[in-house]
Amino acid sequence: MMQKKFLSLIVAALPGAARFQHPIPVPDEVAAQSASVTATHTINLSASRPSDASAVPADFVSVGFESAFLPSYANDFSANLVASLQKRMGVPIVIRVGGTSGDRLSINPNQTEDTKCVGSNQCPDGSAATFILGPGYFDGFKKFSGAKFSIQAPIDDKSLAVNATNVRLYVNGVEKAVGKERIGTIQVGNEVQLYEPNAKAYVKDVKEAIRDVVKDLGLGDADRRFQVLDTASGVVKGGNQFGVKGIFTAGLQDVKGRIKYVGEHYYQVSGNMPTGTIQSSLLNHNAITTRFKSYTPSITYLRNNFPAISYVFSETGSALKGSTKFQSYFGAALWSVDFQLYAMSKNVSRVSGTQRPVAKHSLWIPRARLSEPGPQVRAPFYAQPFVAGFIGKSAAGKRGVVNIDLRTPFVSAYAMFEGEVVKRVAIIGLREYTGSGQRNAVQVKLKGLSDSVRSARIGRLHANAGTDAGGFDVNGKNITWQGQQWSYKVDQGKGHGEMTRGSVNVTEGELTVRLPDSEAVIVYLND
Repeated sequence: MMQKKFLSLIVAALPGAARFQHPIPVPDEVAAQSASVTATHTINLSASRPSDASAVPADFVSVGFESAFLPSYANDFSANLVASLQKRMGVPIVIRVGGTSGDRLSINPNQTEDTKCVGSNQCPDGSAATFILGPGYFDGFKKFSGAKFSIQAPIDDKSLAVNATNVRLYVNGVEKAVGKERIGTIQVGNEVQLYEPNAKAYVKDVKEAIRDVVKDLGLGDADRRFQVLDTASGVVKGGNQFGVKGIFTAGLQDVKGRIKYVGEHYYQVSGNMPTGTIQSSLLNHNAITTRFKSYTPSITYLRNNFPAISYVFSETGSALKGSTKFQSYFGAALWSVDFQLYAMSKNVSRVSGTQRPVAKHSLWIPRARLSEPGPQVRAPFYAQPFVAGFIGKSAAGKRGVVNIDLRTPFVSAYAMFEGEVVKRVAIIGLREYTGSGQRNAVQVKLKGLSDSVRSARIGRLHANAGTDAGGFDVNGKNITWQGQQWSYKVDQGKGHGEMTRGSVNVTEGELTVRLPDSEAVIVYLND
């Protein structure tokens, strides 16, 4: 009966889809049942909220744009994708506008172009290029109605001194465009360890920037609105002066009442690491937990010494090297799901999926005539609605998440509590399926459900082609989240298709889920 029900579902495409011969995907629940079970796992759920559950902010899900390239994203396509995420969240989404270019820009109030790339270094689309912004640049913020922004106060990394004029012109330009209330955070500098001579010099720059911005925006004494550090991926190690402990002991504690976030960057495969394979580097829970260990001292130090300051990953991605398939096909999407949920379980308050128009790991490519083909939605975008669904648009109590250790690198699991009650369980199947041959699966049994749990629904992040799926725009191989898809060609980023969830019986506090390789699910309890 279940199979007949799902075979009868028709995924509704928007008008015009037929022009692109958009294939109707096989219902994901039917596909799951056809996978061959080769292993079993049991998850014993806690009857009450564990004491080590990490609090989860409602604005955890975030996207980011490299500073100088905001105009490339200020179009209907990008706005539609952001709006699609926003409607799944109970609070405004935070868009981080920052990055390397954010420290290498100046502002010319008389310039007619939105941006002008100057010099020969990485123009026109490299992150280290130098740009001059005109007043029209700030209109780009207006395109994302309802969103809040984490913006970057540009420290001039050439003269090793804060250019107060640039800082004030940039921050004031954003304030004029969208209002002070929509500036959630002001980040002071980016990857500062690359150009600041020492931690004390950086702290001096932070204090000067805070002084000027507080005055210009008229911020009250209790207004926490600044973000600091934002070190490069893999840089932070024990004892590093640009680690979190290093900058606070260098004098940042003097302005602790102004600091809202400390940010660091995380790429699973950074530029100085061997690429490895999708299975060894991305679809591997142990790879995530191992790399994460170098960040743990920063998070612990903040929680123990400055609990009012939250920790965020302000710039993230699967990899900074490797092929497009490696960085941005379905394997990277599943990596992003596991990474984000693991970070969430370790007291990270936000993860921004960072983008630059020609960066392979981007969630989407915003326009045409670039070295990367576009416009197109890429596979990593699908991690964002999945994570938003796991958090939930509303909650009956304070959210808390725990990572459930299944003692395997190929299956990971997380439980989301609302108050004392577990409401959702996410399970990620990380064993690679490349799209050919028999697809295997694991059978996962959830035990310990309370007597009040009478029903459960299953939402699936699915690709028939497994890790060979780049998404419809990229290579015609579809990806769906609960039956829905996003595409520039079909819906201009609005999303299409009916939301479909499977159902599963709950018997004596237990239920069983079949999880194909290279797939992720959310089990919604009493949904």
